Amino acid sequence: MCPAGYHPTLIGDTFCGGRYTVVHKLGFGGYSTIWLARDQQRQRYVSLKILTARESPVSHEVKILQYLMKSDLAHAGKRFIPPLLDQFSFDGPNGRHQCLVGEPAGVSIPKSKEDSGNFMFPADAARSTATQLLLGLSYLYANGICHGDLHLRNFLLRVPNFDGLSTDELYKRFGKPCEVPIRRVDGKSGEPHAPPHAIFPLALSMPANKLDNPEIIISDYGTSFIVPQVPSPTHHTPALYAPPEDFFDEPITQPTAADIWTLGVNLYEVLGERPLFETLAWDQDGIVGEMVNTLGKPPVRWWNSWANRSEFFEEDGSWVADFSRINTPVFRRLHQRLWDMGRGETEKTCEWDVAGGELHALEDFLRAMMTFEPAERPAADQLLGSEYMAKWALPAWERQERQKSAHTTEER
Repeated sequence: MCPAGYHPTLIGDTFCGGRYTVVHKLGFGGYSTIWLARDQQRQRYVSLKILTARESPVSHEVKILQYLMKSDLAHAGKRFIPPLLDQFSFDGPNGRHQCLVGEPAGVSIPKSKEDSGNFMFPADAARSTATQLLLGLSYLYANGICHGDLHLRNFLLRVPNFDGLSTDELYKRFGKPCEVPIRRVDGKSGEPHAPPHAIFPLALSMPANKLDNPEIIISDYGTSFIVPQVPSPTHHTPALYAPPEDFFDEPITQPTAADIWTLGVNLYEVLGERPLFETLAWDQDGIVGEMVNTLGKPPVRWWNSWANRSEFFEEDGSWVADFSRINTPVFRRLHQRLWDMGRGETEKTCEWDVAGGELHALEDFLRAMMTFEPAERPAADQLLGSEYMAKWALPAWERQERQKSAHTTEER
């Protein structure tokens, strides 16, 4: 921590005249730390997202979330956008920081999968999760917003309400904050720019394989933008999920179409146990090679401009014959990768409704999202009307909603 960097937050710190008291750490990112706090005014737990002093004056996240919350558009996807409960700024030893107050969220989808026994959600929960993500994206686009950084670590699971717990009861259930002393290599004190100790995030476990009714929050709008106001934006998606136009240095003139590609790559991983594109190193040539391996040859302008293509593919799209390779690559088209998701490799063992046509509909659904030409990718609302959504994904989400409603009624 240093001037213009993170705010040195400690357990017990208060903000807004004592209204918010920090009780635990939830996580951190490249531009912020996220804390669990008790709202003494409303007697509830909230998340405090404290931006770095460098990011605070340039971030548009508050503006984007306020815009989305004020929208009176009746849309099922609005519930998957995190509400902005409050926002304020304050001065600290490293500068002036902006703080966003929201609802506490649970773990990310990757963390949930890592904590599970088989790295997967139950089949119906996976279908429901895919629906929620597409509905949320549809709501963003209906309001003219492009997310710009869609990846699994920005997809969070909602936690059950624990507002009724006291701080002591919260610690009994989830553990007290674990603190580790911070020491500078030169032996000098790091204060006031750094705290005396680092705090590990709250140890929350939500194993994917045990979640029958997951509810998703699409988080992190730090790089989001209103589409008409940014004609040629920069996407910040990790390379493995980035659209092909980004690799071939074409300006992203259709940002929502770039989001759709990215969501398609993410959904494969949400629905199964593994990533769609798998490379030993996240280098550009390796990722493009995986795209071609999965989806076939890209448009001629990209195929011909790919400088290192000859190291991977012949002109006809077949692998270069290189007998010196220890592991000779094999073609695994999208159809084969659907069988490799971990859901079963034969019609008898597969968890998908193979006989009813689900696997075929899923392939059409993902292939449409990952069409090479941005202009040919369907809009979110078109995807919501696809066969896969209509027959399998949306019904799974609707069943989940009925179960939640019935459970709530029983509790009353």
